[in-house]
This record gives sequence, C-alpha cells and structure tokens, in this order.
Amino acid sequence: MTNNFFIQIKYKICMKKHIYLLILISILSNPVMATTFTGGVSKVGQQESNQVIDAQTKQGIEFATITIPQKNFRTYTDANGNFEIEKIQITQPTILNVEKEGYRPFSITINNNSSLNNAMKIEIAKSEAMDIALENEVMHLGDDSFSKNSANAGDFRLKSIGPYYSKDFIMTSNAKRASNYLVIGSIVGLDTKLAKQMGQNKIKYAYASPAEIYFNGKLIGELKVNGDGQRIKIPNSLIISDSKNQITIKTGQNLMPSDHIDYDDIEIANLSILSE
Repeated sequence: MTNNFFIQIKYKICMKKHIYLLILISILSNPVMATTFTGGVSKVGQQESNQVIDAQTKQGIEFATITIPQKNFRTYTDANGNFEIEKIQITQPTILNVEKEGYRPFSITINNNSSLNNAMKIEIAKSEAMDIALENEVMHLGDDSFSKNSANAGDFRLKSIGPYYSKDFIMTSNAKRASNYLVIGSIVGLDTKLAKQMGQNKIKYAYASPAEIYFNGKLIGELKVNGDGQRIKIPNSLIISDSKNQITIKTGQNLMPSDHIDYDDIEIANLSILSE
C-alpha cells in the first residue's frame, strides 16, 4: 500500500464527517415552518410554537383565550403569547376561537389534525371605537336533524337555538359616513349546492338553500360556502342612525321533496359589525 492510498482514505472519511456536520447544522439552524393567520388569510412563516401576536406591533399577547368549542378545549397564552394544544382528534373542519379584551374576536377553521401539527402564528387586531361585537361564542342554527354525511355532522356539539338568529343594536350617525360590513368569523356545516360541489360535504342526492342575511328586514346577502372571515356589506341607506338596528341570519332548508321542513344545521362563530 502506498502513502497516497492512505491519504485518499483519510480525505474521504474527513469529507463525510464534514458533510454530516453541515447537515446537522442546517437542521438545527432552521426553525419549524408555521402558518400565519390574519383576517382569515393564511401565509407560511417560521415559528417554533403556537403564538398569538398583536397585528400591528407583532408582539406576543398574554392571557388571550384559545378555545375549540366543538372539542370542549380551552387554554390561555403565556407572557410571550405562546400556547399549546393537546392531542385532539379532528377529522372535519372545526372552529378555533381567539379572544382577548380590547381586541377584535378572531376565529379560524382547522380542517384536520395536520393543521395542528404545524405551529400557528395568529395575528389579532385591536378593537376600533365603532366596532360592534354581536356574538363571540359559537352558536348552532338549525333543527338538530342532519345526515351523518352532512358537513361537520360528526363535530356538532351544541344544541340548536332554532333556524334563525336575530340581534338588535345601536349604530351612530357616524356609521353612515363609513363602509360597514357584517363579518362572520367562521361558519361550518353549510350543505348548499356550491358547498357540495366544493367537496365540503358527502351528501349524494340532496342540498340546502343558502343561509340568508337580513338587515332591518331587508335581504343583504347569502352564505353559500363554509369558511372564515366572510364579509357582507351593509347598505348605508338601510342604517337607522342613533337608533335600533337589527341583524337576522336564517339558515337554509333542504331543497329535496319532504313531508316536513328540514333546516340546514350550521355553526357560526364571531359575528361583528366593522366600519372602515
């Protein structure tokens, strides 16, 4: 054996060690990929744990409440805005709520367990003077009668409050000088034709009419698909200044022939009116 042969072997061993070291450094220096949620829109970011932050300052928010009502889960953020979610089995879209006094309520729909495997960074915005919070909790509309193939049927936990929801509130004269929107934080369970076409339920032969939104008795919009951050514009001509106004949400009905009215069972989280 020549000296050159041993030199080549030592060189190859050193190079392999160098390559392994570079791979290890690369793994340790790259943080876990996370999903950033803001206003119902998600984007990919880098984050090592779940965190709730201020949308403007980007600083962590302490004592924000995190709930998954359909799974009876509740937790709170620590001093840095971090929080943990224990092992929860999610097989269908499920609503996650974020609440903090002084901030606009926020919710997102978790589609499955893989959503929980990636760290989440959730941005929430501070409340504005003209914000009107109608409902922060999750509510169930319908008749508690639904197919096992209905969207989210396996995750419904709340009893229905009936086929419609209605709320009175006051809007000031300043509202007429702004653009006003009813914002639905999250909605699951819609079995409309469009939701069916988008694969949001497994019902083969039936579908429901859209949920309808009324402002002071006038139809202003419909809800046809499940999702987060849906906005319905409120016509300023319908606003009654410095007096009582009313929002009503009516769930849809099964459009296939039946001997009785069958209401679509849906769950909605975080209703508010925002002025811009």
